[in-house]
Amino acid sequence: MDPACGGAAFLAPIALRMRAALLERGFTPREILGHIEEHLHGTDLDSTLCELSKHFLCMALYNEIQSTNFAPKFNVYQANSLSSLKSRLGKIDVVVCNPPFRKMTAEELSPLRSDYSEVIDAQPNLYCLFIALCTRLLREGGRAALVTPTSFLSGQYFSKLRKFLINNTTIEHIGMVSDRQGVFMDVEQETALTILRRRIEKNPAHSHANVSVVSATGKYSSVGDCVLPNHGLTWPIPRSIEDVTLVKKLSASKFRLADYGFKVRIGAYVWNRDKRPKFESLEEAKLANADSVAPLLWSRDISSRGVVKIEKNPTWNVEHRFVDIGLKNSSSVIKSPCVLLQRVTSNDQPRRLVAAIVSQDIFDTYGGFVGENHVVILEQVVEQPEFTPTNLVELLSTYTVDRYFRCISGATNVSVFELNQLALPDPAILREALLNGKDWDEAVVLAYQLI
Repeated sequence: MDPACGGAAFLAPIALRMRAALLERGFTPREILGHIEEHLHGTDLDSTLCELSKHFLCMALYNEIQSTNFAPKFNVYQANSLSSLKSRLGKIDVVVCNPPFRKMTAEELSPLRSDYSEVIDAQPNLYCLFIALCTRLLREGGRAALVTPTSFLSGQYFSKLRKFLINNTTIEHIGMVSDRQGVFMDVEQETALTILRRRIEKNPAHSHANVSVVSATGKYSSVGDCVLPNHGLTWPIPRSIEDVTLVKKLSASKFRLADYGFKVRIGAYVWNRDKRPKFESLEEAKLANADSVAPLLWSRDISSRGVVKIEKNPTWNVEHRFVDIGLKNSSSVIKSPCVLLQRVTSNDQPRRLVAAIVSQDIFDTYGGFVGENHVVILEQVVEQPEFTPTNLVELLSTYTVDRYFRCISGATNVSVFELNQLALPDPAILREALLNGKDWDEAVVLAYQLI
Protein backbone atom coordinates (compact mmCIF):
# COMPACT_ATOMS: atom_id res chain seq x y z
CA MET A 1 0.00 0.00 0.00
CA ASP A 2 1.03 3.58 -0.72
CA PRO A 3 -1.05 6.06 1.33
CA ALA A 4 0.26 9.04 -0.67
CA CYS A 5 0.44 7.40 -4.08
CA GLY A 6 0.41 10.53 -6.27
CA GLY A 7 0.84 9.42 -9.89
CA ALA A 8 1.87 5.81 -9.15
CA ALA A 9 5.61 6.54 -8.91
CA PHE A 10 5.84 3.55 -6.55
CA LEU A 11 2.71 1.59 -7.47
CA ALA A 12 3.62 1.08 -11.14
CA PRO A 13 7.16 -0.29 -10.51
CA ILE A 14 5.79 -2.51 -7.72
CA ALA A 15 3.16 -3.85 -10.13
CA LEU A 16 5.96 -4.74 -12.55
CA ARG A 17 7.86 -6.54 -9.78
CA MET A 18 4.71 -8.43 -8.80
CA ARG A 19 4.16 -9.45 -12.41
CA ALA A 20 7.74 -10.72 -12.78
CA ALA A 21 7.53 -12.75 -9.56
CA LEU A 22 4.13 -14.22 -10.48
CA LEU A 23 5.32 -15.16 -13.98
CA GLU A 24 8.16 -17.14 -12.38
CA ARG A 25 5.55 -19.01 -10.34
CA GLY A 26 3.62 -19.92 -13.47
CA PHE A 27 0.65 -17.57 -13.05
CA THR A 28 -1.44 -16.90 -16.15
CA PRO A 29 -1.99 -13.29 -17.35
CA ARG A 30 -5.54 -13.34 -15.90
CA GLU A 31 -4.28 -14.64 -12.55
CA ILE A 32 -1.60 -11.94 -12.49
CA LEU A 33 -4.17 -9.20 -13.00
CA GLY A 34 -6.42 -10.68 -10.33
CA HIS A 35 -3.58 -10.92 -7.83
CA ILE A 36 -2.50 -7.29 -8.38
CA GLU A 37 -6.12 -6.15 -8.20
CA GLU A 38 -6.41 -7.71 -4.77
CA HIS A 39 -2.99 -7.00 -3.27
CA LEU A 40 -1.91 -3.56 -4.51
CA HIS A 41 -3.53 -0.52 -2.89
CA GLY A 42 -3.08 3.24 -3.07
CA THR A 43 -4.77 6.36 -1.76
CA ASP A 44 -4.22 10.05 -2.35
CA LEU A 45 -6.00 13.29 -1.52
CA ASP A 46 -5.99 14.31 -5.20
CA SER A 47 -8.62 12.44 -7.20
CA THR A 48 -6.97 13.36 -10.52
CA LEU A 49 -3.71 11.75 -9.43
CA CYS A 50 -5.62 8.63 -8.40
CA GLU A 51 -7.07 8.36 -11.92
CA LEU A 52 -3.60 8.90 -13.39
CA SER A 53 -2.27 6.12 -11.17
CA LYS A 54 -4.85 3.73 -12.57
CA HIS A 55 -3.86 4.67 -16.13
CA PHE A 56 -0.15 4.14 -15.36
CA LEU A 57 -0.92 0.74 -13.84
CA CYS A 58 -2.80 -0.17 -17.03
CA MET A 59 0.24 0.87 -19.05
CA ALA A 60 2.53 -1.23 -16.85
CA LEU A 61 0.29 -4.26 -17.27
CA TYR A 62 -0.66 -3.59 -20.90
CA ASN A 63 0.38 -7.01 -22.23
CA GLU A 64 -1.75 -8.88 -19.68
CA ILE A 65 -4.75 -6.61 -20.23
CA GLN A 66 -4.50 -6.94 -24.02
CA SER A 67 -4.11 -10.72 -24.01
CA THR A 68 -7.02 -11.32 -21.62
CA ASN A 69 -9.32 -8.46 -22.68
CA PHE A 70 -9.88 -7.97 -18.94
CA ALA A 71 -10.03 -4.45 -17.46
CA PRO A 72 -8.85 -4.62 -13.83
CA LYS A 73 -10.37 -2.36 -11.21
CA PHE A 74 -7.35 -1.24 -9.25
CA ASN A 75 -7.64 -0.41 -5.55
CA VAL A 76 -6.56 3.20 -5.95
CA TYR A 77 -8.97 5.76 -4.60
CA GLN A 78 -9.25 9.31 -3.32
CA ALA A 79 -9.05 9.66 0.47
CA ASN A 80 -7.57 11.72 3.24
CA SER A 81 -5.24 8.94 4.30
CA LEU A 82 -4.46 10.48 7.68
CA SER A 83 -8.08 10.15 8.80
CA SER A 84 -9.74 7.59 6.49
CA LEU A 85 -7.68 4.41 6.89
CA LYS A 86 -8.55 3.31 10.43
CA SER A 87 -10.04 0.06 9.15
CA ARG A 88 -6.68 -0.83 7.58
CA LEU A 89 -4.50 -0.28 10.64
CA GLY A 90 -2.40 -3.29 11.59
CA LYS A 91 -3.29 -5.23 8.41
CA ILE A 92 -0.80 -4.25 5.70
CA ASP A 93 2.26 -6.37 4.80
CA VAL A 94 4.28 -3.66 3.05
CA VAL A 95 3.86 0.12 2.98
CA VAL A 96 5.83 2.33 0.58
CA CYS A 97 5.54 6.09 0.76
CA ASN A 98 7.12 9.36 -0.30
CA PRO A 99 4.86 11.54 1.87
CA PRO A 100 4.22 15.24 1.27
CA PHE A 101 6.26 17.54 3.49
CA ARG A 102 5.36 21.01 4.75
CA LYS A 103 4.38 22.65 8.02
CA MET A 104 0.75 21.97 8.95
CA THR A 105 -1.70 24.74 9.78
CA ALA A 106 -3.57 24.78 13.09
CA GLU A 107 -6.86 24.28 11.22
CA GLU A 108 -5.84 21.10 9.39
CA LEU A 109 -4.08 19.73 12.47
CA SER A 110 -7.03 20.19 14.84
CA PRO A 111 -9.15 17.15 13.71
CA LEU A 112 -6.05 14.92 13.69
CA ARG A 113 -4.55 15.93 17.03
CA SER A 114 -6.17 13.21 19.15
CA ASP A 115 -5.23 10.40 16.74
CA TYR A 116 -1.63 11.54 16.36
CA SER A 117 -0.92 13.03 19.79
CA GLU A 118 1.84 10.45 20.23
CA VAL A 119 3.98 12.19 17.59
CA ILE A 120 2.70 15.78 17.47
CA ASP A 121 4.95 18.44 18.95
CA ALA A 122 4.27 22.17 18.41
CA GLN A 123 3.60 22.80 14.68
CA PRO A 124 4.47 19.46 13.05
CA ASN A 125 5.48 18.73 9.51
CA LEU A 126 2.92 16.80 7.47
CA TYR A 127 5.36 13.98 6.75
CA CYS A 128 5.73 13.34 10.50
CA LEU A 129 2.09 12.23 10.67
CA PHE A 130 2.47 10.14 7.52
CA ILE A 131 5.42 8.26 9.02
CA ALA A 132 3.26 7.47 12.06
CA LEU A 133 0.39 6.37 9.77
CA CYS A 134 2.68 4.10 7.71
CA THR A 135 3.88 2.44 10.91
CA ARG A 136 0.36 1.90 12.23
CA LEU A 137 -0.84 0.42 8.93
CA LEU A 138 1.63 -2.44 9.22
CA ARG A 139 0.86 -5.81 10.70
CA GLU A 140 3.41 -7.09 13.19
CA GLY A 141 6.51 -7.98 11.21
CA GLY A 142 5.38 -5.89 8.22
CA ARG A 143 7.77 -3.43 6.63
CA ALA A 144 7.61 0.19 5.53
CA ALA A 145 9.94 1.81 2.99
CA LEU A 146 9.95 5.61 3.25
CA VAL A 147 11.48 8.41 1.19
CA THR A 148 11.59 11.54 3.35
CA PRO A 149 13.67 14.57 4.25
CA THR A 150 16.33 13.87 6.88
CA SER A 151 14.98 16.47 9.33
CA PHE A 152 13.14 13.79 11.34
CA LEU A 153 16.53 12.38 12.35
CA SER A 154 17.43 15.45 14.37
CA GLY A 155 14.77 18.18 14.46
CA GLN A 156 13.42 19.24 17.85
CA TYR A 157 9.80 18.91 16.78
CA PHE A 158 10.40 15.34 15.62
CA SER A 159 11.54 14.22 19.11
CA LYS A 160 8.26 12.43 19.84
CA LEU A 161 8.33 10.76 16.42
CA ARG A 162 11.81 9.38 17.09
CA LYS A 163 10.61 7.91 20.39
CA PHE A 164 7.52 6.51 18.63
CA LEU A 165 9.63 4.80 15.97
CA ILE A 166 12.00 3.19 18.45
CA ASN A 167 9.08 2.03 20.60
CA ASN A 168 7.09 0.57 17.70
CA THR A 169 9.54 -0.49 15.01
CA THR A 170 12.91 -1.99 14.32
CA ILE A 171 14.74 0.53 12.15
CA GLU A 172 16.49 -1.83 9.78
CA HIS A 173 18.19 0.56 7.39
CA ILE A 174 18.72 4.26 6.73
CA GLY A 175 20.10 5.24 3.34
CA MET A 176 21.44 8.81 3.11
CA VAL A 177 21.17 10.15 -0.45
CA SER A 178 24.54 11.78 -1.04
CA ASP A 179 23.74 13.40 -4.40
CA ARG A 180 20.09 14.40 -4.32
CA GLN A 181 20.60 16.70 -7.34
CA GLY A 182 21.12 13.61 -9.47
CA VAL A 183 18.15 11.73 -7.98
CA PHE A 184 15.33 14.23 -7.36
CA MET A 185 14.18 17.38 -9.13
CA ASP A 186 13.92 20.64 -7.14
CA VAL A 187 14.76 19.05 -3.77
CA GLU A 188 16.78 21.33 -1.51
CA GLN A 189 16.82 19.08 1.57
CA GLU A 190 18.86 15.99 2.30
CA THR A 191 16.93 12.80 1.69
CA ALA A 192 16.70 9.60 3.74
CA LEU A 193 15.56 6.18 2.50
CA THR A 194 14.34 4.35 5.60
CA ILE A 195 13.26 0.73 6.09
CA LEU A 196 11.17 0.00 9.22
CA ARG A 197 9.83 -3.32 10.52
CA ARG A 198 6.76 -3.23 12.78
CA ARG A 199 7.04 -4.79 16.20
CA ILE A 200 4.78 -4.64 19.22
CA GLU A 201 7.12 -4.84 22.23
CA LYS A 202 7.75 -1.43 23.76
CA ASN A 203 10.34 0.92 25.23
CA PRO A 204 13.82 -0.36 24.39
CA ALA A 205 16.59 1.92 25.68
CA HIS A 206 17.89 2.37 22.15
CA SER A 207 17.77 0.90 18.66
CA HIS A 208 20.32 0.04 16.00
CA ALA A 209 20.18 0.79 12.29
CA ASN A 210 22.44 -0.12 9.43
CA VAL A 211 23.38 3.08 7.58
CA SER A 212 24.43 3.50 3.95
CA VAL A 213 25.33 6.38 1.68
CA VAL A 214 23.34 6.16 -1.58
CA SER A 215 24.82 7.53 -4.80
CA ALA A 216 22.94 9.07 -7.72
CA THR A 217 23.24 5.73 -9.55
CA GLY A 218 21.55 3.86 -6.69
CA LYS A 219 24.71 2.29 -5.30
CA TYR A 220 24.58 1.65 -1.54
CA SER A 221 27.87 2.02 0.34
CA SER A 222 27.49 0.74 3.88
CA VAL A 223 28.92 2.89 6.67
CA GLY A 224 28.04 0.35 9.34
CA ASP A 225 25.81 0.00 12.36
CA CYS A 226 24.53 3.06 14.22
CA VAL A 227 23.03 3.39 17.72
CA LEU A 228 19.80 5.41 17.88
CA PRO A 229 19.03 6.58 21.44
CA ASN A 230 15.45 6.51 22.76
CA HIS A 231 15.35 9.85 24.57
CA GLY A 232 14.09 12.18 21.84
CA LEU A 233 17.44 13.81 21.15
CA THR A 234 19.14 13.74 17.77
CA TRP A 235 20.14 10.50 16.08
CA PRO A 236 23.82 10.87 15.13
CA ILE A 237 23.97 9.38 11.62
CA PRO A 238 27.34 8.98 9.82
CA ARG A 239 27.40 10.55 6.37
CA SER A 240 30.46 8.57 5.29
CA ILE A 241 32.56 5.59 6.36
CA GLU A 242 35.06 8.01 7.89
CA ASP A 243 32.31 9.36 10.17
CA VAL A 244 31.61 6.05 11.94
CA THR A 245 34.49 6.18 14.43
CA LEU A 246 34.05 9.93 14.84
CA VAL A 247 30.37 9.57 15.77
CA LYS A 248 31.03 6.78 18.26
CA LYS A 249 33.85 8.67 19.99
CA LEU A 250 32.28 12.12 20.03
CA SER A 251 28.83 10.92 21.11
CA ALA A 252 30.46 9.75 24.34
CA SER A 253 31.75 13.24 25.18
CA LYS A 254 29.88 14.96 28.04
CA PHE A 255 31.04 18.51 27.20
CA ARG A 256 28.75 21.05 25.54
CA LEU A 257 28.71 24.78 24.77
CA ALA A 258 27.49 25.49 28.30
CA ASP A 259 30.70 23.93 29.65
CA TYR A 260 32.64 26.52 27.65
CA GLY A 261 30.59 29.39 29.16
CA PHE A 262 28.23 30.14 26.25
CA LYS A 263 24.49 29.89 25.65
CA VAL A 264 22.69 29.74 22.33
CA ARG A 265 20.15 32.33 21.16
CA ILE A 266 18.48 33.19 17.87
CA GLY A 267 18.39 36.77 16.62
CA ALA A 268 15.14 38.41 17.72
CA TYR A 269 14.52 40.66 14.73
CA VAL A 270 12.23 39.24 12.00
CA TRP A 271 12.60 41.63 9.09
CA ASN A 272 9.28 40.92 7.34
CA ARG A 273 7.17 41.13 10.51
CA ASP A 274 8.77 43.78 12.69
CA LYS A 275 7.00 47.16 12.33
CA ARG A 276 9.43 49.24 14.36
CA PRO A 277 11.21 52.13 12.59
CA LYS A 278 14.28 51.11 10.57
CA PHE A 279 17.14 53.23 9.28
CA GLU A 280 19.99 52.93 6.82
CA SER A 281 22.36 54.96 9.00
CA LEU A 282 22.73 56.28 12.52
CA GLU A 283 22.48 59.84 11.18
CA GLU A 284 19.07 59.04 9.66
CA ALA A 285 17.94 57.62 13.03
CA LYS A 286 19.06 60.78 14.86
CA LEU A 287 17.14 62.99 12.43
CA ALA A 288 14.04 60.93 13.23
CA ASN A 289 14.63 61.47 16.99
CA ALA A 290 14.90 57.72 17.58
CA ASP A 291 16.47 57.36 21.01
CA SER A 292 16.57 53.55 21.41
CA VAL A 293 18.52 52.67 18.29
CA ALA A 294 20.58 49.49 17.96
CA PRO A 295 22.55 48.19 14.99
CA LEU A 296 21.19 45.17 13.14
CA LEU A 297 23.52 42.28 12.31
CA TRP A 298 22.54 40.03 9.42
CA SER A 299 23.59 36.56 8.33
CA ARG A 300 25.44 38.08 5.37
CA ASP A 301 27.68 39.96 7.81
CA ILE A 302 29.18 36.65 8.94
CA SER A 303 32.15 35.12 7.20
CA SER A 304 34.09 32.07 8.33
CA ARG A 305 36.66 32.90 11.05
CA GLY A 306 35.88 36.59 10.46
CA VAL A 307 35.03 39.62 12.58
CA VAL A 308 31.59 41.22 12.23
CA LYS A 309 31.81 45.01 11.93
CA ILE A 310 29.50 47.87 11.03
CA GLU A 311 30.86 49.13 7.73
CA LYS A 312 29.96 52.56 6.39
CA ASN A 313 30.13 51.26 2.82
CA PRO A 314 29.20 47.56 2.89
CA THR A 315 29.97 45.40 -0.11
CA TRP A 316 26.35 44.23 -0.29
CA ASN A 317 23.15 46.24 -0.36
CA VAL A 318 21.80 46.18 3.16
CA GLU A 319 18.13 47.14 3.37
CA HIS A 320 18.58 48.74 6.78
CA ARG A 321 21.28 48.72 9.43
CA PHE A 322 19.63 50.23 12.50
CA VAL A 323 16.31 49.69 14.25
CA ASP A 324 14.54 51.68 16.96
CA ILE A 325 13.86 48.91 19.47
CA GLY A 326 11.64 51.13 21.66
CA LEU A 327 13.17 50.04 24.99
CA LYS A 328 16.61 51.07 26.20
CA ASN A 329 17.00 47.84 28.19
CA SER A 330 15.40 45.43 25.72
CA SER A 331 16.39 41.78 26.18
CA SER A 332 16.73 41.61 22.39
CA VAL A 333 19.92 43.66 22.56
CA ILE A 334 23.05 41.54 22.97
CA LYS A 335 25.56 43.31 25.20
CA SER A 336 27.97 40.48 26.00
CA PRO A 337 30.91 39.22 23.91
CA CYS A 338 29.68 36.56 21.53
CA VAL A 339 30.10 34.44 18.44
CA LEU A 340 27.69 34.61 15.50
CA LEU A 341 26.77 31.70 13.24
CA GLN A 342 24.87 31.67 9.97
CA ARG A 343 21.55 30.03 10.80
CA VAL A 344 20.89 28.56 7.34
CA THR A 345 23.60 26.40 5.77
CA SER A 346 23.58 23.10 3.92
CA ASN A 347 25.76 20.02 3.57
CA ASP A 348 26.63 21.22 0.06
CA GLN A 349 28.65 24.08 1.58
CA PRO A 350 32.30 23.68 2.64
CA ARG A 351 31.26 24.53 6.22
CA ARG A 352 28.02 23.96 8.13
CA LEU A 353 29.23 26.07 11.07
CA VAL A 354 30.11 29.47 9.61
CA ALA A 355 31.29 31.43 12.66
CA ALA A 356 32.66 34.90 13.39
CA ILE A 357 33.15 37.10 16.44
CA VAL A 358 31.45 40.46 16.93
CA SER A 359 33.87 43.39 16.88
CA GLN A 360 34.40 45.06 20.26
CA ASP A 361 33.79 48.39 18.47
CA ILE A 362 30.09 47.50 18.19
CA PHE A 363 29.79 47.21 21.97
CA ASP A 364 31.95 50.28 22.63
CA THR A 365 30.13 52.49 20.11
CA TYR A 366 26.52 51.29 20.33
CA GLY A 367 26.36 49.35 23.60
CA GLY A 368 25.24 46.19 21.83
CA PHE A 369 23.36 44.92 18.78
CA VAL A 370 20.22 43.12 17.64
CA GLY A 371 20.52 39.93 15.59
CA GLU A 372 18.31 39.28 12.61
CA ASN A 373 16.37 36.02 12.77
CA HIS A 374 18.82 34.18 10.49
CA VAL A 375 21.67 34.77 12.93
CA VAL A 376 22.58 32.32 15.71
CA ILE A 377 24.17 33.99 18.71
CA LEU A 378 26.50 32.14 21.08
CA GLU A 379 26.49 34.56 23.99
CA GLN A 380 29.23 34.56 26.63
CA VAL A 381 27.52 34.05 30.01
CA VAL A 382 30.53 33.80 32.34
CA GLU A 383 32.71 36.81 33.06
CA GLN A 384 36.08 35.26 32.28
CA PRO A 385 35.64 32.07 30.28
CA GLU A 386 38.59 29.78 29.81
CA PHE A 387 37.97 30.06 26.08
CA THR A 388 37.20 33.48 24.59
CA PRO A 389 34.80 34.07 21.69
CA THR A 390 37.83 34.12 19.37
CA ASN A 391 38.85 30.71 20.72
CA LEU A 392 35.32 29.39 20.25
CA VAL A 393 35.32 30.48 16.60
CA GLU A 394 38.54 28.54 16.09
CA LEU A 395 37.04 25.48 17.81
CA LEU A 396 33.83 25.53 15.77
CA SER A 397 35.83 26.03 12.57
CA THR A 398 37.84 22.83 12.99
CA TYR A 399 37.20 19.97 10.60
CA THR A 400 36.22 17.50 13.35
CA VAL A 401 33.60 19.69 15.03
CA ASP A 402 32.07 20.71 11.70
CA ARG A 403 32.04 17.08 10.57
CA TYR A 404 30.26 15.92 13.73
CA PHE A 405 27.66 18.67 13.39
CA ARG A 406 26.83 17.37 9.91
CA CYS A 407 26.11 13.98 11.50
CA ILE A 408 23.62 15.39 14.05
CA SER A 409 21.90 17.89 11.77
CA GLY A 410 19.31 16.72 9.25
CA ALA A 411 18.06 20.14 8.16
CA THR A 412 19.42 23.34 6.66
CA ASN A 413 18.80 25.26 9.89
CA VAL A 414 21.62 25.44 12.42
CA SER A 415 19.24 25.08 15.34
CA VAL A 416 19.48 25.82 19.05
CA PHE A 417 18.31 22.24 19.70
CA GLU A 418 21.20 20.70 17.75
CA LEU A 419 23.85 23.18 18.93
CA ASN A 420 23.01 22.39 22.55
CA GLN A 421 23.73 18.72 21.75
CA LEU A 422 26.97 19.41 19.91
CA ALA A 423 29.57 17.25 21.65
CA LEU A 424 32.70 19.30 22.31
CA PRO A 425 36.15 18.13 23.45
CA ASP A 426 37.35 18.10 27.04
CA PRO A 427 38.36 21.74 27.62
CA ALA A 428 41.25 20.82 29.94
CA ILE A 429 42.84 18.45 27.40
CA LEU A 430 42.21 20.95 24.61
CA ARG A 431 43.92 23.76 26.53
CA GLU A 432 46.94 21.56 27.30
CA ALA A 433 47.30 20.52 23.67
CA LEU A 434 47.21 24.14 22.52
CA LEU A 435 49.80 25.14 25.13
CA ASN A 436 52.00 22.34 23.80
CA GLY A 437 52.04 23.95 20.37
CA LYS A 438 49.35 21.94 18.58
CA ASP A 439 47.21 23.80 16.06
CA TRP A 440 43.45 23.83 16.58
CA ASP A 441 42.66 20.85 14.36
CA GLU A 442 45.38 18.74 15.98
CA ALA A 443 44.39 19.83 19.50
CA VAL A 444 40.73 18.98 18.91
CA VAL A 445 41.59 15.48 17.67
CA LEU A 446 43.68 14.90 20.79
CA ALA A 447 41.04 16.33 23.15
CA TYR A 448 38.35 14.09 21.67
CA GLN A 449 40.77 11.19 22.13
CA LEU A 450 40.35 10.17 18.52
CA ILE A 451 43.99 9.04 18.60
